[in-house]
Amino acid sequence: MKESYKYMTKLSPGRQVPKTHGRIQFRGLIDTLEAELIEAQILAASQGEEKYCGYLGEILDYLRSIIAAEVKETPLAPPFLFGMDADEIHRRSHNIESAKLPCHTQGPLAARLNTIRAKVREAELLAIRVLEPYQRDDIILALNRLSSALWYLFCECIEETS
Repeated sequence: MKESYKYMTKLSPGRQVPKTHGRIQFRGLIDTLEAELIEAQILAASQGEEKYCGYLGEILDYLRSIIAAEVKETPLAPPFLFGMDADEIHRRSHNIESAKLPCHTQGPLAARLNTIRAKVREAELLAIRVLEPYQRDDIILALNRLSSALWYLFCECIEETS
């Protein structure tokens, strides 16, 4: 392997970039989120929370559509999760009367949901920095709605356990 390619990777067909390229960093963060979601599904299943396992599966599928749209440079459809479109997700996540600050007494599933929500926020901020020049507002908005969806799930989870 030529020395100049030692720290390079393929961004798109015929285009090599340094592994530190922002879009490559973004893809890595999405990979981490996928792993976190799978771990959360395992946790939910082990606690008999099949409903949350399914919800997390919906989020995982949508996250995979985000990365596919970014890699293929194709448009991304707005999210439709838990029977709600993007506007409904946004509305519901901002109108939760029983919302509480996260704490350890809410249990491991609630804690995991909150961790994933925070990581989605990190992905959104990174996307703003690295994808905005590529005019990927669809991906940026999708990540914003994913964090809203995870906040909604977190609040549902703690409401059910209290």
